[in-house]
Amino acid sequence: MSMRIKDYWRILCMAVFCALTLSACGDDEDDPLPVDEEWRALNDEAFQKQSQVEGYERIESQSNAGYILYKVLKTGDSDETIYYTSKVKIFYRGTFIDGTVFDSRMFEDGEPYAGEDGEGANVYDFVDGFTTALQYMHPGDRWEIWIPQQLGYGVAGSTRGEVTIQPYSTLIFDVEVVEITEQ
Repeated sequence: MSMRIKDYWRILCMAVFCALTLSACGDDEDDPLPVDEEWRALNDEAFQKQSQVEGYERIESQSNAGYILYKVLKTGDSDETIYYTSKVKIFYRGTFIDGTVFDSRMFEDGEPYAGEDGEGANVYDFVDGFTTALQYMHPGDRWEIWIPQQLGYGVAGSTRGEVTIQPYSTLIFDVEVVEITEQ
């Protein structure tokens, strides 16, 4: 009994479909983080309350996905512009609304964070809200920045090494720009 070309085509299509399905199943790293509705509500509420605190200003994101809140803690002497593609040396500390530190490159060793290549942290490595703030800062500036979930890690959250950023997390950064290393 000979198989017709039509039968071969069906078998090939089934094999490709099965291969794609199996590869999509992948490992657990691609599984979404569970959503904690209480955490989500607390974060939304904290961000809204902070927007009413005197001394905090708003900057709309260039993606039109929302706005960040910031408070100037220190103004630098430079008026040099940081562009979206600039590389900068910065100090920063990231916390959640409960004060838990999730990332810190802030004055730990007396030197600014210089990124993996030692030349400075590339702005592209940061979430939308962080990038938005940097474009309004100048060397020497130090700001407190509140980033809502839609300009942070959003509905998916993130797991990076030992750090888990839950979905819908508001991120709070203390950021000081040391210098622009590359325009």
